[in-house]
Amino acid sequence: MNARVGKSSAISYSLSYAQNHEKDGGILFANFTDLSASPDEQAQDWMATANNYKTQCYTIIISFTPEETAMLRSMPDNGRDKVRTIIRDFLDELSQRGNDVSGCPYIVARHDNTDNEHYHIVIRTTDINGKRFCDKFINKNANRAVACIAMKYGLETARKAAEREKAHQEAEGKRRKDSTARQRKPSASQSHIDEKMRRKRAVEEARKRKTKLKYLIEKAAKGATNFMGALAADGLTLFNDPKKGLCVRMSDSDGKERSYSLQKDLGIDMSITPPINITPPVTSKVSASKVTASPAMNKPSQSSPLKQKSQSPAVANIKDAPSGSSRNAEYEIRNGKGTDDPDEEWKRRNGYKM
Repeated sequence: MNARVGKSSAISYSLSYAQNHEKDGGILFANFTDLSASPDEQAQDWMATANNYKTQCYTIIISFTPEETAMLRSMPDNGRDKVRTIIRDFLDELSQRGNDVSGCPYIVARHDNTDNEHYHIVIRTTDINGKRFCDKFINKNANRAVACIAMKYGLETARKAAEREKAHQEAEGKRRKDSTARQRKPSASQSHIDEKMRRKRAVEEARKRKTKLKYLIEKAAKGATNFMGALAADGLTLFNDPKKGLCVRMSDSDGKERSYSLQKDLGIDMSITPPINITPPVTSKVSASKVTASPAMNKPSQSSPLKQKSQSPAVANIKDAPSGSSRNAEYEIRNGKGTDDPDEEWKRRNGYKM
């Protein structure tokens, strides 16, 4: 059993040749084609909805060896049922390899005018939706598909085609085996999935926690005479945050402290809460030397509030300089560590050797 692929630019000729009565041609089965119509009528139906492609249809000839022909002709009705099953499997295998013929009109016609029984398959290149039939690698796929079907049914096939098909099946089997092994083994992406699920659970727990806090605080604000005491009974502590305003602090079962703003985080209407006077907590510790100001900073000079303190000689010299920019003065005060060099006029007036 082998396959030979050809092209045709004439639909009418291909259909007529496949059903040539001189070759004892007759349709075995067809797809989207009226079997009761004549070849000319079938061709008119095909051409009415076909696109103007250079290749109007493909022809695939499936032929059997003399031994296989004798076996088929010994069966009832010349083995038509057996051949129908074989060719249907062949077309399904061809479709799985990328050349899907299920949406295309086609016919399968039988010729038995030779010692080798053979069948002509005519496939229109325009499918019923008006799209082009995918013919990529159709010659290679047809030979591989016929070799696959021949080995399936124990028929003869070309040696090279059988070898290539066996290698292809071994490679596919190894690929599926490796894919199954990868799916069973924890992959790197599994850790990302676990992390996403953990974050999702954390968000859900935080939402439930906020809902519960809002309920407890609103309940205490509306029903209790001692608002702070009612919250303390539930393990909640109020404090005043300089940025967020009135906040509540709680502890989880694991001892972790969490704080939420009543208005921003929990969405509580502050008009229902009683007046509360809470001193803001000290957020950072400052040393006494930085907090306590020196007497010289707090008290003005007793002699005169306008009298300036005595300056160092370097500062006095710069003040008495007749000219010069403030940046050059900064350069001198910093003992030559400024960013700009003094200009030539400033150097001359201040005793620099030129």
